[in-house]
Amino acid sequence: MLPIFASWCFMLGIFLTCGVAADSIFKINSRNPILKIVVGIIFQTVVLTTAAFFIPIGFWCFAFNILFTMITAYFFRRKIFIEIQAIRMEWQRFSSFAKISMVLIVLAALFKSAQSPFILDNESYYVQTIKWLNEYGFVKGIANLNVAYGQTSPWHILQSGFNFNFLTNRLNDINGFLMVVCSFFFMAGFDREKKLWVGFLFFFNVLLFQFIDSPSPDFPLIVVGQVVFYQFLNNEDNRNARSNALFIIYLIFVKITVVPLLFLVLWSVYKSRKESLFLILSSLLFFTLWVAKNTVLFGYPLFPTSLFAVNADWKIPEALLNNLNNAIRNHEFMTLKGYETFSVMDKFLIWIRFGGINSVFNKGILVLFAVVVFIPRMRFERFRALYVVLLLHFVTVFLVSPQFRFFLIDFIFLAAVLAEALFQRLRIKEMSLRVMVFLSVLLPFFTVYIIDFKLMTSNKLNLSIEKPRWTQLYLPYPNSRYDGIRFIETTEGNLKYYSPEKIFFSYGTANGPLPCTSRRIVKRFKARYHFIPQLRTGRLDDGFYSSPVK
Repeated sequence: MLPIFASWCFMLGIFLTCGVAADSIFKINSRNPILKIVVGIIFQTVVLTTAAFFIPIGFWCFAFNILFTMITAYFFRRKIFIEIQAIRMEWQRFSSFAKISMVLIVLAALFKSAQSPFILDNESYYVQTIKWLNEYGFVKGIANLNVAYGQTSPWHILQSGFNFNFLTNRLNDINGFLMVVCSFFFMAGFDREKKLWVGFLFFFNVLLFQFIDSPSPDFPLIVVGQVVFYQFLNNEDNRNARSNALFIIYLIFVKITVVPLLFLVLWSVYKSRKESLFLILSSLLFFTLWVAKNTVLFGYPLFPTSLFAVNADWKIPEALLNNLNNAIRNHEFMTLKGYETFSVMDKFLIWIRFGGINSVFNKGILVLFAVVVFIPRMRFERFRALYVVLLLHFVTVFLVSPQFRFFLIDFIFLAAVLAEALFQRLRIKEMSLRVMVFLSVLLPFFTVYIIDFKLMTSNKLNLSIEKPRWTQLYLPYPNSRYDGIRFIETTEGNLKYYSPEKIFFSYGTANGPLPCTSRRIVKRFKARYHFIPQLRTGRLDDGFYSSPVK
């Protein structure tokens, strides 16, 4: 916990400094000092993504980043001091309830971040993509080695710049930091500005805390998404249009599944067209980085589509691209016989009958969309616009990959505003809500003891969760749950790679030495598609291509 706290303090200094500078230079007008930290996160993501095309995101990149931040801090020292004072004053205005709750959230986030990672995707490609970034930056055609590695998210790029890989393999905790930052923002909205629906967001802490012990790119979508909705609903004079546009474009950059949120930006621009130039320029910046990243990693600039594929030897075969898209599109149905022939209606009827936690969210999101149309907020134009965009996002998610984690951003917001409407309808005292919020803040401390993870997942690999230890206070768990497994060297053509000695699941690679992939994947793609991964030259940093075999 203590090393994680130290890394968060370091991140705070970097992000606040860069955020203040970027906000001032580009006139983003993020009036809340906490949002300047988010602006700093965005700025650092752009810098590190650009750097990854040319250099490893390792020690020297880290050192240069510190030097750059120190120089920036010198030139913007007065404005940085003003923002620090603003944050301190915001804290002083908190009630005792809010202060105690925030301290508990920080401790709970540290406690959870120091535990063994829960999300299984961490073991298939989070750890490995970050490791490649640390050692080599972007590698041409890395998706040929393991198609999952091509899905390197800008959120992983940001994490690679702040995981201190040259010192330890135990600090992949950017999500925990973001949890604390956004919680401070929400607590101010609830405690001081009396936005009751924001208080209900804390009811989901137990769920959200399952995302913070690994750098899941779904997490920033969910929590920063709520910040976006907050600003959109409380922006009648369009003062926050520029910062909100930036946040939305950034979230789309992190994960393309939230692209329908762009309609919120267009709606704001329609109301205030003076921001159209900022929208165009910022969109162009992120689109250029996104296209360039996809081109290098996959050979397909507009991944996941095959449009405008480059004529390069590192382009992955279209058969592998189709295999990946099929796995994403049919993720929830692949265990069912004949899933390839299911119509949209077939999938819906199966999806609505899923059991366990899927049942709660799948049925729940439909109920929320149906019921929310009757709450008083629906009288307001901005809320109606937001509702339509969320509905469009949910439909998009269902057609692309109907996993509940992809529409949690919609579920949590709609549940919060519906709970607010019921709270007001029943005339429950605000003190009762504060008590419930406080209990919600406490609950994550006990999650590992009281939650039956069989209700959250049917995957047996997620049912064996490490119990907390006192050593977590000074030594967090490694960034992989399978840190102790052995790897064997395997040769395929001119490629020598490492594969887990024991295949714990098909795409499992954990924290294996580079280059690492699962021999089961290599054998399956060789047998089914007649391709094997090969080195383009004799050097790892020159990348990979897929060689046809008979």
